[in-house]
Amino acid sequence: MLTDDYASVLEKTIENIRLGQRQKILASAEIISNVISADGLIYVFGCGHSHILAEETFYRAGGLACVSPVFYEPLMLHESASESSRLEKQSGLAEKLLEKAPITEKDALICVSTSGVNAVPVEFAKLVKDNGIPVIGISSDEYVSQTPKNPLGAHLQDVCTVCINNYAPHGDACLSPGAGIRITPVSTVTSSFIVNSVLAEAVGLCLSRGVDVPVYTSGNIPGGAEKNTELIRRYKPRIAAL
Repeated sequence: MLTDDYASVLEKTIENIRLGQRQKILASAEIISNVISADGLIYVFGCGHSHILAEETFYRAGGLACVSPVFYEPLMLHESASESSRLEKQSGLAEKLLEKAPITEKDALICVSTSGVNAVPVEFAKLVKDNGIPVIGISSDEYVSQTPKNPLGAHLQDVCTVCINNYAPHGDACLSPGAGIRITPVSTVTSSFIVNSVLAEAVGLCLSRGVDVPVYTSGNIPGGAEKNTELIRRYKPRIAAL
């Protein structure tokens, strides 16, 4: 079954990440733990399907309350998917993102781009890092031999403090059922594993140091909504999407 083949690919890829990217995950967790300790915010950004990682980490049960997603709707899919593909290659647009994301030196950015070649994520990551703010990238090293599609001539890996390989294959799809087609992407699952691993390790570091960690509880269990009310009150003035 193709289901079994897909499961096998994901299992092997996640294991490659767990073993091969361990040190980068731990280095990223150290960055995030410092942000939590300083009462800073963790900004998360991606274009197209990569924006799913911003939603994955934001305002959810078991998730950190200090996550601020960078949502710029023209770069998402619900207004015009084809237009978002065009815009992510547009140089200079990254500066507009800074208007929506007032990132400070207490904060950090997680920037997700599987190809790591397009102008917006690369330029945005560089702008943030050039301001002295740590940037954690999530990308696929399968694209590093591909010519970047941005004036910097850089891949995401070149402009981040740490960049974690999500091991997505070139073109993302991993199965070949026939007729010369390839189907079933890898990057969303593996990038989600990476970002949640980084946040989990960061929480562990904070707890080992006696640092309070702001975590949402499911609003669908008794007392959950009440526990979240104070976190929402605390972060709403700083997180626009709340």
